[in-house]
Amino acid sequence: MKNNFYYFVLALFLAGFIIQGFQCGSPDFTGAKVQEQNKNYVEAAKLYEKEIQKNPSNHEAWFRLGRIRGEELDDYEGMTAAFREAEKLSPTYTSEIHAYRFKAWAQHINNGVAFYKRASADSLLYYDRAIEEYKKSVGIWPDTSLTYIFLTQAYQGKGDIENTIVSQKKVWELDHDVDAYKRVGRYIIQQGLDKKEQFKSTNADGLRIQKGLKEIDKGSYKSDVMRMFGAPDSQKKDKKNSKREDWSYNQYALTLTIEGEKVVGKKIEKIIDLKIDSTKYYEAIVQFNNAVDVFEAIKKVNPKDNENLNLLLQAYYEANRIQEATNAFKLAVDNDPGSKMNHYILGLLYRMVDDYDGAIGQFNEAVKIDPNFSDAFYDIGATYYNWGVKVKKEAQEKGDESQSFKKKFEEALPWMIKVTDIKIKNAQEAASKTGKDWHTQLLPEDARVWNTLGTIYALLGQSEKAMKALDEADKISKTAK
Repeated sequence: MKNNFYYFVLALFLAGFIIQGFQCGSPDFTGAKVQEQNKNYVEAAKLYEKEIQKNPSNHEAWFRLGRIRGEELDDYEGMTAAFREAEKLSPTYTSEIHAYRFKAWAQHINNGVAFYKRASADSLLYYDRAIEEYKKSVGIWPDTSLTYIFLTQAYQGKGDIENTIVSQKKVWELDHDVDAYKRVGRYIIQQGLDKKEQFKSTNADGLRIQKGLKEIDKGSYKSDVMRMFGAPDSQKKDKKNSKREDWSYNQYALTLTIEGEKVVGKKIEKIIDLKIDSTKYYEAIVQFNNAVDVFEAIKKVNPKDNENLNLLLQAYYEANRIQEATNAFKLAVDNDPGSKMNHYILGLLYRMVDDYDGAIGQFNEAVKIDPNFSDAFYDIGATYYNWGVKVKKEAQEKGDESQSFKKKFEEALPWMIKVTDIKIKNAQEAASKTGKDWHTQLLPEDARVWNTLGTIYALLGQSEKAMKALDEADKISKTAK
């Protein structure tokens, strides 16, 4: 009985040995090793692939296949896939795999850097060769953001914005690099602005007429009509009022009644097709919506990133999503009432829809949080200014010659003066360390403050102060850093 049991156990052992031996030493596997030894790597790879189809648990076959794909066939994605399967099955080759991948990855990175250094605007070939090397590194080690950072640099150098965006998105996906993703958003916004500009330039005449048909109305000046539409096709005097006449523009089906120097009547017989091609406009809107998605993703990670909030506002504005943006920043204000930027941006959004009281209220909230917030001071003044312009225009359309609009400009004035005082003080402090004129310490865009101040003075009839402010604006534009 014992002998029978002994022979039974031995038979099981030998059977297992034979089966195991057959799995590891199949004809395909053995043949692949022979072909590999003979340096017939293409045939070896084919046989290893046959082996793993029949025996997918053969981790050695996966390892050998991966090594051949990488070292001999330049198929780095295939190499990585094979190595991953080998490591899933067994840790036997893990150290060898990691060492090999790192060595190959570093080699191609270094090759790419060498080509990148030789590249220039006059020699795009080396950018292409650098990109080729970096792509190999991506195939070898696809889960590291550093490779995509190098790849981004090469695409940027070449001027390939589309692929720059793609590679920077990978940096974001792998390690949530906020600065890299902001650059993605900026690129996308610029693409939208470029398409918007193409739309404007292609349809310049039609858009000009479209704007004129909308804006020229009762209260408009005759000089504005001439500037917008040119001389009328016909003029018909009013028999009862010698100062009144009808100007007809046949191609626009438009008739304007002019009395003295102003428009007192407007009639459009039918809507005219101005043949405006909106293709580029809608392409631009798609880009701006893509930019919103980028900056919203960053906002979720860091809701207090002021730079990102401003970029998000720009994207929403360009995408014509003002109401949606307003709702989002209302919620942001409720969730974080101590954020001056949330109040400030909500104020800008209110102003975009002519809610001047709401805008000024939010700017004032921002100033309560930061009493030195000069941007908010400027925008309070700018809001009163816009409000005054609107009141003035509405009065003209009604034939109201009162000067009630001046009250808004008077309310704007102290805020603009306050902004100029702050900017002058900061610029003088900076200039005292360099010995330069304080104007040189300002930025070119600071000229807008003095331009707005000068315009307000002019509208209030303070011509001497207006000229002084406008002269300062001109000096800043010419000398600012």
